[in-house]
Amino acid sequence: MAKLAVTPPVPAPLAGRTAVITGGGRGIGSATAEELARRGARVFICSRTEREVTTTAARINELYGPGIASGMVLDLTTGNAPTHLFQAAEKAFGLPVTVLVNNAAMAKRTNFLESSTEEILSAWEKMNAINVRTPFLLAHEFMRRLAAINHSGSIVNLSSLGGIRSTDKFPGLSIYTTSKFAVGGMTEALAVEGRPISVRVNAVAPGAVDTEMLREAAPHLKTNTKPSDVAKVIAYLCDESESGTLSGTMIEIHSNL
Repeated sequence: MAKLAVTPPVPAPLAGRTAVITGGGRGIGSATAEELARRGARVFICSRTEREVTTTAARINELYGPGIASGMVLDLTTGNAPTHLFQAAEKAFGLPVTVLVNNAAMAKRTNFLESSTEEILSAWEKMNAINVRTPFLLAHEFMRRLAAINHSGSIVNLSSLGGIRSTDKFPGLSIYTTSKFAVGGMTEALAVEGRPISVRVNAVAPGAVDTEMLREAAPHLKTNTKPSDVAKVIAYLCDESESGTLSGTMIEIHSNL
């Protein structure tokens, strides 16, 4: 009897990669870390909460093997946070970071008409510090480090359907909406900056996703879209074997509910 040919296992598409995921302790960030690990990447998660970092890393290591996930507690709005983050990730795995997922975000409702100028400015500075300034500075550090070693890479930014023209907007979220429009422009601009060094920059713009942040900021919105649904789209953009040379693109994620 003829022997059946044995097909060799296909290597995980992101094997050998190190990915940093900000806001990786819960919601979309946690689901993305798990999806990237499933595809073979080592994942380094960053969060402000130690319990979230520890729990997420432990779950991923249990699922995909010890040493696949690590992380740190870090306030990304502090001065040298980008340098500290990439140094810690490279030390944890002994490899350069070649994937960056800018997921960390803040969404807080503000009463536009009843708030004082000082209150609006305070909310503006806090929200834009994490939603706009942080991903911009992380992208800058990421590209500088890859350019120094002549290595390609991929950045995925998290925007929102709120940051897309002609989609529904909601009262109290004007600052958040403004910040997410900025992420779209940032993505297009950084795709140009990354082109000479083969760093692709893309973004996803989810609508309502079943996360703790949604329940806090907009409890009236209901959805069946899960963090894992968004994570699969992010992973597609991270993986050039699937998304190829795609760069400067925003993928909108609409729910049918």
